[in-house]
Formats: sequence, structure tokens, C-alpha cells
Amino acid sequence: MIAETDRIQVRPLIEADLADYQRILRIPAMAVANGSPVATAPDLMANWFEQDRHSPFAFAVIDRAHRRFVGAIFYYQHEGPAQTRPIGTYDLGYFLEPAMWGKGLMPEAVQASFDLVVRGTAGSVTLWADCLTTNHRSQRVLEKLGFVPGQPGVVQNPGADAVAVNWFSKQLG
Repeated sequence: MIAETDRIQVRPLIEADLADYQRILRIPAMAVANGSPVATAPDLMANWFEQDRHSPFAFAVIDRAHRRFVGAIFYYQHEGPAQTRPIGTYDLGYFLEPAMWGKGLMPEAVQASFDLVVRGTAGSVTLWADCLTTNHRSQRVLEKLGFVPGQPGVVQNPGADAVAVNWFSKQLG
């Protein structure tokens, strides 16, 4: 399952992406943007990578001009008790190398990933996403993609304090 635009390729996340995944998440601006500790241990990031890689849909974002990993997109099974968890409901997560911010790549990549998710599921898909209330760039990405803002909330990030977030939702298919 691969999706391409003129500028990016969205392909499954593979084990060989670990070094680039860690390189990007070590960038201080990334830690600030996603509310994680600035100095995260490599073994903890490797654990995050394995969890992310095994999410229902895990994609690498590849810059086609330079043929390099610049970000990732993940669709996690939506939280909640298994017996009440609706089928086809996912939480969207993503990150992009800060040098690529402000170029419209993440909306382009997430939009391309929608097609892969719809093809990989049977029926409609409900997506949820959250971002820090201070992360205006991510909020704009979600708005450009047609997500509807919901109620603000608080989430506990692994290894960090609880943070204030804005929730968004979208229906696919």
C-alpha cells in the first residue's frame, strides 16, 4: 500500500525507519510540538517506534525530491473498552521534521493516507485527533483536512506531564 503525490510518498513504516524516526523525535522543536520530554532515551523511542509500527495503519512520509524519511502518520485503534469500541474508529497521530514545516506537506501526506486507510477497511471510518492547544500548526493541518473541532481536553503523554489538547473528528468513506 503506497500513495504518492508530486512531492511525497506515503508507504508502510518499516524497521529500517527507526534511525530517522529517532532523529526527528530528538529535535527539540518536535518535543515541544508534541508535548514529550526533550531528552527522551533512545530505548524509549525504540519502544514507541515498535508500538507505532504495529498500529493498524503506520506510514512513513518520504520526501520524493531527496528520497528521505521526513515524518510519519499513525492510525491507532480508538481508546475505550473493547466491547464498546466501534469498529473502524481510529486515533490519528503524525509528525513531520521541523525543517519541512509550513510547506503544506503534512496535509498532503495525511490526505494521501486517507485513501490507504479507506482501502484497508470495510465500511466507513471515524477518525479522532488531538493536538496541544499551543500547536497552532497542527490545528491548521486538521482544519485543512476537514476535521471538526470538538471539546478541549487533557491527555497524559508517556514520560511527560498532562497537557491541554484540542480534539477533532472526521468521517471517511
